[in-house]
Amino acid sequence: MKELLEALAKGEKQVDEVLQAIETEQKNMVPRFRLNDKNDEIKDLKQQLGDRDTQLADLKNKAVGNEELQNQIKTLQDANQTAKDEYEAKLTKQAYDFALDKELLTAKARNPKAVKALLDMETIKLDGDSLLGLSEQLTKLQESDGYLFDVESGQSGGSGYNPGGGKMNPPPPPPNPQEAGRQRALARHSKEEN
Repeated sequence: MKELLEALAKGEKQVDEVLQAIETEQKNMVPRFRLNDKNDEIKDLKQQLGDRDTQLADLKNKAVGNEELQNQIKTLQDANQTAKDEYEAKLTKQAYDFALDKELLTAKARNPKAVKALLDMETIKLDGDSLLGLSEQLTKLQESDGYLFDVESGQSGGSGYNPGGGKMNPPPPPPNPQEAGRQRALARHSKEEN
């Protein structure tokens, strides 16, 4: 990367070549928040493994009576199932949040937190990598509150203030060079006659 920028500074490379190289390199990169999610996931798994090892060590010590052992095993199984369910719910929530943030960035939301507050989250469901029910809500929000989104030029933005009251004065057409020359010639000719 550094070499490409140095070559650009020296004039050996074109800007387009450098941008294309940067794009190619960024395709293989993982976003920082995604990396942090995976690191948190690893920490959670290590914690769960440590907890289960401790539970097994306690189980060995309590294996004195068969009935006591069965009760302890049942308790551990229930605790492990609860931990597993909580972990899966956490992963699902992370996937949901990631997909929602990705869609809001795609929709060019200026303030994703404000847009999220206006969405009915209960009707949005995660289906694989896509969110069902989100596109309809985003379309309605873009129509009613267009200021929350970066709007392409040429489109009107929601209920923004229009000082002309909707009547736009088109710019004057560019002057025709032939007509301009004709007008100057007529002006000179009228001065010469006077």
